[in-house]
Amino acid sequence: MTIPFLFEAGLLTPADLRRFSTLFTKTAFDYFPCETVRLLPLGEGEGKPPAEFKLGLKQIRDSRLPVVDAKRQELLLPIWGGETLCGLLVVRGGESRLYGMPAVWLDEQSHIISREFYLLKQSCQDPATGLVNGFHLRGELEALGKEEAESPSSPPATLALLEVYPRTRDADRSLRYIVRAGSCLASMLGEEMHLHHLGAGIFGLLWYGVDIEQARQLGESLLLRLKRENFVTAHLGITTVTPHDPEGSGAPEQLLAQAWQALRTARLRGPFSLCGHATAKDIESHPFRKIPESTLRKLRALYRGKNLFSLVLLRMDQEPVSNHFSKRLRTLLGQEKGLVPVNQREAFIFLDGLDVEAARAWLADFRSKMEAIGGSPFSMGVAAFPFHDFKKSTLPLNCRKALQHAAFFGPDSLAVFDAVSLNISGDVYYNEGDLVKALAEYRQGLLLEPGNVNILNSMGVACIQLNRRKSARASFTRALEIEAKNFMALFNLGFVCLENQQEAEAMALWERALAVDGNHPDLLQHLGMLYCRQERYVEAREALERCDKLIRKNPQQGGEPMVVARWLGRACEALADNGAAIAAYQRAVGSNPRDAGSLSRLGRLYALEKQGEDIALALCGQAVELDGGKASHWFRLGQVQALAQDLEGARQSLTECLRLDQGQAEAAMLLGRIFAQQNRLGKARKLYEKVLRYFPEHAPAQAALAAFS
Repeated sequence: MTIPFLFEAGLLTPADLRRFSTLFTKTAFDYFPCETVRLLPLGEGEGKPPAEFKLGLKQIRDSRLPVVDAKRQELLLPIWGGETLCGLLVVRGGESRLYGMPAVWLDEQSHIISREFYLLKQSCQDPATGLVNGFHLRGELEALGKEEAESPSSPPATLALLEVYPRTRDADRSLRYIVRAGSCLASMLGEEMHLHHLGAGIFGLLWYGVDIEQARQLGESLLLRLKRENFVTAHLGITTVTPHDPEGSGAPEQLLAQAWQALRTARLRGPFSLCGHATAKDIESHPFRKIPESTLRKLRALYRGKNLFSLVLLRMDQEPVSNHFSKRLRTLLGQEKGLVPVNQREAFIFLDGLDVEAARAWLADFRSKMEAIGGSPFSMGVAAFPFHDFKKSTLPLNCRKALQHAAFFGPDSLAVFDAVSLNISGDVYYNEGDLVKALAEYRQGLLLEPGNVNILNSMGVACIQLNRRKSARASFTRALEIEAKNFMALFNLGFVCLENQQEAEAMALWERALAVDGNHPDLLQHLGMLYCRQERYVEAREALERCDKLIRKNPQQGGEPMVVARWLGRACEALADNGAAIAAYQRAVGSNPRDAGSLSRLGRLYALEKQGEDIALALCGQAVELDGGKASHWFRLGQVQALAQDLEGARQSLTECLRLDQGQAEAAMLLGRIFAQQNRLGKARKLYEKVLRYFPEHAPAQAALAAFS
């Protein structure tokens, strides 16, 4: 078994100049007294360098020395990854003496800064996962905070801490769990989104150009995907990256503390949940914020002893700049006791003796009179009493929920509290990550409207994330009884069936969903994966290729490109189309170099197709270093070693494979053949007999054993 840590970061590459640009740029300023610094990666996939550097770059490649333009005060320093030119450091302006230094000194500085960049890269690498670590994350937060302070109009950014905690008996299994989580997250998030491992299964993510609401949506999708990958729990804490004093200290730590506090709250909300850090401003602007106690006392006095009434919450559709709205209300209603102002933007109106329909008529007349006075538009949320079993004390909050419902119709709208209002309020809590509150809202909505398919679907999804599979199944099943072709119910019920090991039922549901929407990337991806597991490789390839085309056309519509590439490779490999399989695995590995399964399979195919014995061995060896707990990785390494005539290495790898999984018949057969070649016939016979104990009808084992007779 190989050690599960990677202490060598590998040579500096062009991708590193992009990945660590913040730290590298800061370091370059420490070394050179200049005005500007620019990093220019050079290599395959980086595109052509700007035309202005064409001549200088040619000189560097010819002489392997820096190029100086004293007149323009420009210095081109080569950045080396070993002996390979991987980029340029373009230095401009500053102290003029820098551009008059001897070529020997500049060459020395080129190699020193290259070495410094390499050491920074190594210091930023987490040895367990190979991802960047907390040191890198802190540097990015520090730079981002300064950037936002200097340019307040810059796009928003969000910090998220994701916990995928392993509950295992020993360190070896914990590390394997964390490494698998890192690999899955890298596949889901893509190369552009820097993923950090801070230790103990805590991952840090920086989402650039994403505000808190968008981050919640991304987080919800991420948690669902992790659940589908059979992780036991996952929690997400989110906070907004705000500007801070560039000269101050502690801002990155403060942001991390906020995200950590949100993560602690998320742990209390369920096995797959999230929480966003709430500022005082967030609490004040929450759609269901607490109503002042003084306002509630006035309302209680109004509806005490009343058996029929409606309560209306009015709110201006824009932020008030004066008290004009409250003046309009007082002008129209006078000193009427039924008016209860909340603030300059909101007010309650108590309509004694009016049911919903009478309240609607009264409010239509009231709106006409308000418009005649003039002023800003306003929306209204109405709740009536009696209404089902809701108590009088719930009406003020129900008015807020109706007002949130009215927002869906645009400004100057009215909504009456009903089942749809509860669906919307449930979605608000769900998007915040408070699944228990969301579920309570959905349940109340179903009491009002038992056949509401949207609520049934929402309730089912919340139950999935709370690991309440029976309840989720019941919700989706009921939705399909009402609407047999409801796509979301078919799609989500398929996942419930998969969790219950009911693959045939899941496949039938997804095939029905495919008939409803044949261009849904997520469905095509998961159906293709399921076809692969069921060894229906022709259908798998068709579904995954369709999914791949859709993702390439529009990456925003769903699907995970790296996951699709990995499974497409498996389908093509099973269909003996090794060329297509190699191309698919290369894409998967190119996007996620730590995808152990794709590395292992790609290495085996390279060996079979005679495309490089050394590369094949290196890829399979890397796979077992990344994930040495998978018997299949050791089997493929053994296969490649046997093809390379390294029989002793193959024997060790296949022995490790069988130690991890005694049911690996192909590994046992190959090891038996190796023993036979080495004239260790007794060991070979025992292996063939063992295969037949597990698989009595295994024809190759029967034939091999018969040969001993």
